[in-house]
Amino acid sequence: MLKERLQRLGLDKRLKEIYKRYERFFIPGFLVVGFAFDVVTFRSLQMGANLKLQLFYVILAAVAFSYSLIYDALRQPPKWVVFAYLRFLAPFVEQISFGSLLSASLLFYWFSGSFSVSWPLIAVVTGVMISSEVFRKFYMRPAVQLSVYNFVLLAYFSLLLPFVLHSLNAWVFMLSGFLSTLFVLSFVLCLGLLAPKIRQSRQQIFVSVLMVFFVMNIFYFFKLIPPVPLAIRDAGIYHDVERVGNEYTLVGEDESFPQNLLPGQTLHISSGDTIFAYTAIFAPSDLSTVVYHRWQYKDPATGKWEDKGLLHFVVHGGRVEGYRGYTQKQNLAPGKWRVTVQNRRGQVLGRLKFTLLASD
Repeated sequence: MLKERLQRLGLDKRLKEIYKRYERFFIPGFLVVGFAFDVVTFRSLQMGANLKLQLFYVILAAVAFSYSLIYDALRQPPKWVVFAYLRFLAPFVEQISFGSLLSASLLFYWFSGSFSVSWPLIAVVTGVMISSEVFRKFYMRPAVQLSVYNFVLLAYFSLLLPFVLHSLNAWVFMLSGFLSTLFVLSFVLCLGLLAPKIRQSRQQIFVSVLMVFFVMNIFYFFKLIPPVPLAIRDAGIYHDVERVGNEYTLVGEDESFPQNLLPGQTLHISSGDTIFAYTAIFAPSDLSTVVYHRWQYKDPATGKWEDKGLLHFVVHGGRVEGYRGYTQKQNLAPGKWRVTVQNRRGQVLGRLKFTLLASD
């Protein structure tokens, strides 16, 4: 249908040449640029600006998706050439928007939790991003696109609502899922009035969209989703942490360049020494929550991690660099240790691994 209309407008040949020449570069290139842009904005822009930018992508994706389906459903094509060009560009705009939203979701989950815990969700997001390019024909099906749209919308609401409601309770995440699913299903019902393609696959769309809702809730209650929008801005293990006014003095050990590249830290201790676990946590403004440090020692005999204390401090949101706090323990045995940074529900923000060596 689109091909015949473009032929009548004299655009088919030129667009086909452009499409064939640059097809393998268009979407992957924009996806890489969008991902790089999200990395920069996540770290440099204020969270309010990030939320507005993601809202723009959410709206743009919905508009591009709707335009393609409605245009194809029209019996008489619009006379203005610009409408045909917009129809040609709509899938690219939609794909770019999805790519930006997925990469933003990946970054939010990456920076807000420990990879060792939240890797299943990160793997799912990465898989969707890759499959959108490798299996493009399958990905362009309305049921698949709307399922992905529900996922990115849920991720957006799970970031937005804590800022609006000043809460990180479980019901906030459930509300995020409910609102995103309700919006997408309402969107499908409205779009089905104008696009027969949506009406024909409405049942399949409903099932796939609801499946995203249930799977994400399972991930959340099994603690496979990090506590977005909490995020660790800085963390480390030190010999001493001292607060002077609004500044912290951190006393650690110098590490060589190769040591900086390897995960974990090494500290030398003497009998009676105190070790400090320091973290700077970003949280939404007007929100106070408790962050826990779970100190664990790896028993060399069994190879299992043993709990050696659960300490906490209160986080007050709103500081871009993160609200800083620390816990401390004394008379630690030499060996392998870790401090797991988590919230009330036990969702993991990160882990600090370190090795203590007895001083000669």
